[in-house]
Amino acid sequence: MKYQELKQAHDNLELEVLLALRNEIENSEIQSQTVDTKCVKVNVFDYVELVIIHGELTFIDSRGLHYGIYTECNLEDLIDILMTL
Repeated sequence: MKYQELKQAHDNLELEVLLALRNEIENSEIQSQTVDTKCVKVNVFDYVELVIIHGELTFIDSRGLHYGIYTECNLEDLIDILMTL
């Protein structure tokens, strides 16, 4: 396929970003305000924390509601989050 290499590069970058976010959370010393786990503080959309719940990266908003990693964010947003940590 003509652009298969681009797709593979995108998939590899996405995996690298998700693993980096997990690593940041696992090595964080910050406890979530709403769930019993570590978190990293974020300031994107209305999200204030990024945590791992049941093995999944999960955003928590200012009201304590949970959102999937791609509810409003794209790969570029996730990279921007990493750059602020």
